[in-house]
Amino acid sequence: MKRWMGLLVCLVLVSASMVSPSSAEDVPAMMVGRVFYIEGDLLRYVPAEQDWVAVVQDAPFGTEDTLFSGSQGMAELIVPDGAWIRIGNSTQVQFITLGTDLAEMDVASGVARFYNKGSDTAIKVTSPFGYVLAYPGTVFDFYVGDNSVEVVAVGGKVSFVHSATEAKYDVEAGSPSIIADQQQVSLGEGTIDPAWDGWNRVRENFWAAKASVRGRSFELLPPSLRDESYTLDENGTWQRIYYAGAERWFWRPTTVALGWSPFTVGRWTDWYGDQTWIPAEPFGYITHHYGNWVYAGDSWYWAPPVASVSVGMPFLDVGTYWYPGRVLWIHTGPYVGWVPLAPNETYYCYRPWGGPRVVVVNNINITQININVQNYAYVNHAVVVNQNNFYNVNNYRNVRMTNINRTTIINNYHAAPVVNNTVISNYTAIKQRYNFTNAAVKEKPHNTVISRIQHNEKIIHEGRKEKAAVLRERVKSIPQGRVSRGARIEQPKIPNYIVPASEVNRPKSEMKFQQTEIKKGPASTKPISPRPPKSEVAEPTKPVSPRPPKPEVLTPTKPVPPRPPKPEVTAPAKPVSPRPPEPEVKTPRKPVPPHPPKPEAVAPAKPIPPHPPKPEVKAPAKPGSKEKPKEKAGQRENQ
Repeated sequence: MKRWMGLLVCLVLVSASMVSPSSAEDVPAMMVGRVFYIEGDLLRYVPAEQDWVAVVQDAPFGTEDTLFSGSQGMAELIVPDGAWIRIGNSTQVQFITLGTDLAEMDVASGVARFYNKGSDTAIKVTSPFGYVLAYPGTVFDFYVGDNSVEVVAVGGKVSFVHSATEAKYDVEAGSPSIIADQQQVSLGEGTIDPAWDGWNRVRENFWAAKASVRGRSFELLPPSLRDESYTLDENGTWQRIYYAGAERWFWRPTTVALGWSPFTVGRWTDWYGDQTWIPAEPFGYITHHYGNWVYAGDSWYWAPPVASVSVGMPFLDVGTYWYPGRVLWIHTGPYVGWVPLAPNETYYCYRPWGGPRVVVVNNINITQININVQNYAYVNHAVVVNQNNFYNVNNYRNVRMTNINRTTIINNYHAAPVVNNTVISNYTAIKQRYNFTNAAVKEKPHNTVISRIQHNEKIIHEGRKEKAAVLRERVKSIPQGRVSRGARIEQPKIPNYIVPASEVNRPKSEMKFQQTEIKKGPASTKPISPRPPKSEVAEPTKPVSPRPPKPEVLTPTKPVPPRPPKPEVTAPAKPVSPRPPEPEVKTPRKPVPPHPPKPEAVAPAKPIPPHPPKPEVKAPAKPGSKEKPKEKAGQRENQ
């Protein structure tokens, strides 16, 4: 009996000391967003260095990240849970929570447009004045200044909760906007900046064009990645390849150089401790952060992730998890390298990214990890570079070692689960490890903006976890507020916090930040919806074009009576006075409707009755009046 008990104790101790891969059930998938598009400058704050680095297209972002667009910068950000964000010039956004059902972020200043394209996702956007809760299918603009905030619903209905009054204000597309300061809430005009709206329309047109053509990639990708299926269709082809005992659907790139291999065209960066791949290829993001690369025959193929695998399906069991870069690290002397992992090989990392075959490394278990490099399938495809080039190039193709083979690596290189001071000398002292690009950052936000970042960091580190359903019910129970209709709240204004990099630490008292209104367009900017907050009496005199920057109003001396059933837009350039002392009456084929007390009759080719229930166009009764209509038609052409 004692012998069996001793064996049992030994078995338990051995099991506790082993480092085994976690399963998909043990660790949920982490939600990671993607910087999809950038115009101008976009910066990321690095808390460890208390500094900003330039961000590039296809860089990741997640919880705790803070992004700041330049004075001429704009960006489009996409989260797989359905939250899409577009930010305008000089905008600071920080991500509080990114989850499967809730995306929470903070806008400290600037303008951002939020789309909730998820089916069950709630979007919560905070500010110094209150927060907005957006439900599935809604779109809204958030203008945040130092003095006030404005919420404009673009699609659907969103709720604004004012911090000072603890009241809720619903904002619906086509209705007046909500504008608030620290004390009160009032109604806004519901207008948007025309340049900002135009840029968003360009982006919408881009996505509409891509979605109109759906190829094989749309059919083979999981729903969360289908928006980017066009990238694979434009840069490669799908093939049925025999692999691991069955024929399977794999994707092969066709726009690459001869001898191409994954994890070569791009660069590595330290993102929260893990080496994260920043691709420099149009297809690089989806194929290097999802799924898995496999080598079959004489080519590299990408195995797509799938939400679930059924018996007989021609896919590998690769879940829809995001990974920084599934590789094994090797090193010797001044050289560092990486080996692409096969689907069944273990990935080591500092953060719990989720999924099977993952080991989260910490200071305790790292000493217990023993890796035998010769057991890895693609060791002969390793990419090896000098340490000096590891963080200094955007393409490793021309700096990788060429005289490397399997035997050399097995005999001379050591394997490592993660990159640290053992793999690269003085690794923690290398500031360039946080860079997404080698481009120098000449302008940065003044340190004044750091206080808001630190405020949000405290909230994040408290570990508060909200559920979307609970948040919806809480907001629903908040009493409706009453707007202060007599209040005059200024439009949101922001200082230009972007300064030369050498002046970020200058005292605020020595700086002169130029204050500007976020909405730079004219006061008559087009409302989001055809239902404006205040209806105009002279609406029938507006031209046909629905979005003129300065509408050309063809009004007569006295405005046409309100509420016409169908306003005419073919009024003559010089309309006749509505109440002439002695109106000249031409004899038409049918009499003028009797509604107006003094009907006005004119001699143009197409007279316009003032109040007909059904406007009708008539030719003049007398042919002798031809010269006058020709003259007026010419006048219209000259206008």
